[in-house]
Amino acid sequence: MLTPNDPAAAVATLSQVHTKPRPGQAPLHDVSLTVRRGEIFTLLGTGGAAPSGAATALALFAGFARASAGQVILGGRQMDATPPHRRWIGMVSRTPTLFPHLDVESHARFAPGVTSAQADALLHRLELSAFARRKPATLPPEIQFRVALARALASSPPLLLLESPVVTLPPTASTSIKIMLRALVAETGLAILHATDDAHSSYGFSDRVGVIQSGALRQVGTPQELYDRPASLAVAQAMGPVNRLAGTVVDCEDDIARVRLAGGIIVEGHTAEELHAGEACVIALRPERIAVAAVQADEMGFGALPARLLETVFAGDHTKMRFSLDTRTEHGPELIVSRPSSATAMRSNVVCLAWQPHHAHAFRTEQA
Repeated sequence: MLTPNDPAAAVATLSQVHTKPRPGQAPLHDVSLTVRRGEIFTLLGTGGAAPSGAATALALFAGFARASAGQVILGGRQMDATPPHRRWIGMVSRTPTLFPHLDVESHARFAPGVTSAQADALLHRLELSAFARRKPATLPPEIQFRVALARALASSPPLLLLESPVVTLPPTASTSIKIMLRALVAETGLAILHATDDAHSSYGFSDRVGVIQSGALRQVGTPQELYDRPASLAVAQAMGPVNRLAGTVVDCEDDIARVRLAGGIIVEGHTAEELHAGEACVIALRPERIAVAAVQADEMGFGALPARLLETVFAGDHTKMRFSLDTRTEHGPELIVSRPSSATAMRSNVVCLAWQPHHAHAFRTEQA
């Protein structure tokens, strides 16, 4: 029985792939990745409104883009010159287009050779049996997405390509789709390659995430690994909210850097690379990793910093608090701290902040 780490479990591979710039497609530079059987792999683009390299990777596997160098491999076969219709894959785009004249069952039988029994089994698995005779236009967005999945999976492909579809659905529908797809992957061994620019869509869904920035694959790991141990500031920002504190390295001991911020404040952060005294750097720190106490800094212990509360904002399931690390003026370094909305409200404007050094990350400025 294959496990995800077996070489034979590779379903789709990009090997040292380069692409040239094209309208609507971001180029890739020396990208190598493998999607394995029974795995959900998310490619997270960081281009904002610009075309994402994650979408380009999907287009390469689908046959809608060509590599200028490197190899595109599906099922152990090089596919660079294979046309899209001869690639055994399924694909659901960001805004899937369904056939308005076909009912749901007909979408599930769209692939050649699919029997009524196979279509019925697929509709049952995707919880579409009750809609078998309905036309797409009469269905809500979540059901339409499931119909698009039925069409994409009708031929039982080993690989499903998803282009940011779940982020267009309401949160409850998106969660339902993720649960259903994870169950499908566990049951069938299907591999999913998911392209998105929203890190939250990978949480609770993806086995691994690869962050693409400026056409290069910057880091691959589980969502938690990338969130907790980012290799660069770009990865840290891609995975969720992060405070940025600019400063200068004072010294390093083992993997901890001491950094002087504006106003002479000294803070500490973990570094995965060698930093030298005098180098400009940025400390990246998650808002929820910061401890807050309405006591004097010397009462809280080593590393605690005096701070002043500037603003509190209710944000639904959490509260954001904005602090200044300069208790005298309005121009000192600032930090955003998040707390559950149920937490006791701060009743003092003068408090202290602290964090564990390994929860902060120091990056050389040119790599930020």
